Amino acid sequence: MFNQTKNQRLFLRPQLLLPLALCFAAYVQAIEPTTNSVTGKELWLFGGGEPICSSVEITRCAPDKQLAADAYFSQQHAVREKHFRPEPQTLNELTALTAWPASNARQQQVKPELLTQLQQMLNKSWPEDSWYSQFKAFDLSDDEQNLLDDIFEQRPVLQDGSTAQVKVYFDGTELYVQQMFQHFIQSAKNRAIARAKQLNAAAAQQALTQKPTLVLITASSNSSMDWVDYYLQLFNAAGANAVWLPIEPALVQEGNCETLDQDRFRWNGQYKRAARYPELAAYQQKMCREPALMTQLLEQADAIFINGGDQSHTMRSLQKKPGEFTELAQLLHQRINAGVPLAGSSAGTAVQSGHPVKNFPMISGGQTSKALRYGAYADEPNAPLCQFHQSCSSKLDSSLLTYRVAGGLQSFTLGVTDTHFRERNREGRLLRLLIDTNTNFGFGMDEATALRANFTTPDSAQLQVEGRGGVWIADVSAAKAKARKLGDKTLGWAATGMTFSRLLAGDTAYFQNGIQQATLQCDALALVDNNLVAADTYNKTDGRVWQAKPGTVEACKRADGRWRYLNLPMSLQVNYE
Repeated sequence: MFNQTKNQRLFLRPQLLLPLALCFAAYVQAIEPTTNSVTGKELWLFGGGEPICSSVEITRCAPDKQLAADAYFSQQHAVREKHFRPEPQTLNELTALTAWPASNARQQQVKPELLTQLQQMLNKSWPEDSWYSQFKAFDLSDDEQNLLDDIFEQRPVLQDGSTAQVKVYFDGTELYVQQMFQHFIQSAKNRAIARAKQLNAAAAQQALTQKPTLVLITASSNSSMDWVDYYLQLFNAAGANAVWLPIEPALVQEGNCETLDQDRFRWNGQYKRAARYPELAAYQQKMCREPALMTQLLEQADAIFINGGDQSHTMRSLQKKPGEFTELAQLLHQRINAGVPLAGSSAGTAVQSGHPVKNFPMISGGQTSKALRYGAYADEPNAPLCQFHQSCSSKLDSSLLTYRVAGGLQSFTLGVTDTHFRERNREGRLLRLLIDTNTNFGFGMDEATALRANFTTPDSAQLQVEGRGGVWIADVSAAKAKARKLGDKTLGWAATGMTFSRLLAGDTAYFQNGIQQATLQCDALALVDNNLVAADTYNKTDGRVWQAKPGTVEACKRADGRWRYLNLPMSLQVNYE
């Protein structure tokens, strides 16, 4: 059954089994997304890479706003880039370290030469590009370079004695990006007003005039303090009253306020962060010593946001050990389930995978090329500088596809989430994880794109897309996969019975064990030959051979060449070299 207008067309699965009343309600939400309920769980899954106009990324400002942004950052004495300054004291600190972020043989090889190099750089401030160029010949690992950065970073101090900040110029950010964050905050405000109305008229009036409170979680970052000022400014500009919830692995795993800075070095590989961010460190210390304040922040939250970085860091901040959520994390679940909107970007989206009953996984790392050949591994990635601290548990190469069996935060209960999707060709990575873990559905969010999910039950939700890119939805519930062999030699593998959908900005869908119905914003939705749809996504590269099943699919192409389509039947053959 199809109902077409000039700008949209509704797709309805012939085998739809939902009660008619529920179908109609979902359809009304699909064509009237601004009227959806203000109760029930609401998630905003950002794909990462949102181009925010900031003093450290001025090229991400709108072209016609870059001059105004530059003037604003100068006026605000904003941090433009990191600076590093080797001094005798800090050089002595590096010299005194008895361990190294690599083997003893590596330490003996590289450390004396590094000390000589740094001796020649003493008492001079080095901006980022010049700093990193000094160490190119050493071929340092990420852990080695990060250790040097932390020890020798020089945070600028303003005339009033405060630490200089990275600044965000919201008005210089592209309009569609502004709107994504504003819509998230407006939804939080609408829900806060609705909750207040259930109390009394005075509370409703107060909620109407106040900004919604957004609780910011930056636990995904290696350094939880690096991006606090950035996100507080972003969400304040978008219409919220933003506050920081300073949880991180060291705070949860050790819980010792006296040794928090040292413990941070152990759990996140971050050296003396408190000295670099004294104001934020003092705020975190207060919260550490009075944990009821953190509980109070969550209880008062009208919205919650989790930043990008590494989702494993976030999980170590929510669970003392795998499978056991902290009391604060349990309260976080309660607030989300009570209808407080939760958003995340990049790792903050990936961490939301999971289901409290079905136990589908959370991606924790890996590259598509390695995933397609070697498959998925249930493994906990190592913390930064684990070799330095002799705490490495995983022996796997970090490029291999890894996952948490029990999932992550378990807030997004429809399938596995993945991010930076089309930009990093992650279709194969997500597909292999779904197949290896017998998980039916996966959702891949492109950069600068948000998937809004309003849940009606844990397994059903109304979906809506905003932003520049799209959302790729994989249905492998009927997939069959098998290895391809010649004698005892494995040549590769093949999978059939999969369908993929792609939604772009303005598209909506009702999801319950697959897309049951959808509205695509097409001027001319047509039956298109399956082989012609999204050829750039399903091209034959790196031993991957995608093949569309013969036939046609409802699809249309946006002006920029991107495709919208529903339930495109595909097979994949992977050939090993």
